[in-house]
Amino acid sequence: MSFSAEAILAQLDACAQKFEFPMLDNGYVYLADVRLHLYRDDRRWAMVIEVLGANARATSHSGIDNCLHLFGNCLSVEPGTCDEGFLFPMSDSDEGPTFDDRQTVRRDAKTFCIRGEVVEIPTRSVLRSSSGELVWRGAALKLHQFLRALVPDFRDRLLATEDELRRFVPADLPKIMRLDEWEHPDLCENEQPSESETFQMLAEVLETGDVSRYRPTLESNTHWRNWPQGGIL
Repeated sequence: MSFSAEAILAQLDACAQKFEFPMLDNGYVYLADVRLHLYRDDRRWAMVIEVLGANARATSHSGIDNCLHLFGNCLSVEPGTCDEGFLFPMSDSDEGPTFDDRQTVRRDAKTFCIRGEVVEIPTRSVLRSSSGELVWRGAALKLHQFLRALVPDFRDRLLATEDELRRFVPADLPKIMRLDEWEHPDLCENEQPSESETFQMLAEVLETGDVSRYRPTLESNTHWRNWPQGGIL
């Protein structure tokens, strides 16, 4: 074995110190969704955490990105984040801009694109339900509201494809786990990955290859409603 759980956690902590580990209440990004992938064999390991969000200071579809946080001992780039790891899944359609000058969805916009494919904009706006979800129902939406409202129906198309992940992770390295939710450390409160039950267990999974080592006892907190400080700067 050429790696240990301790070494994995040390790399995650080092990236957190450089602000290259996901901070879900990043003041510059309205969180929309996350996903986590684990890969390993007896010599190599990799972890990719996707963070889909809307930049509070950017405009139009260029303000919506999926930032890949990359960790491992076999990556094609240095651990952390990199320019190539920012994916932009959405764009205007041929009909014209999706957003107006106020960065709200234009009243007469009918379509936009996800990965180059034309998608119809629902004719309803969003309302907040008792569970905190956004539900379509009829008015102009801000950039981040639009993104969050799209996630329930378009999640898999907005998050990374396996081909996009394999730009950074060796093609022959087996994937052993994917998580769509988990209990995430609050970096703004100085919680480190190595102190997190989630990442302690995931490090053990990577070291041993035994996915049963992941037995979370804490409730997931990765839904955007749990990080109200995100995007407020």
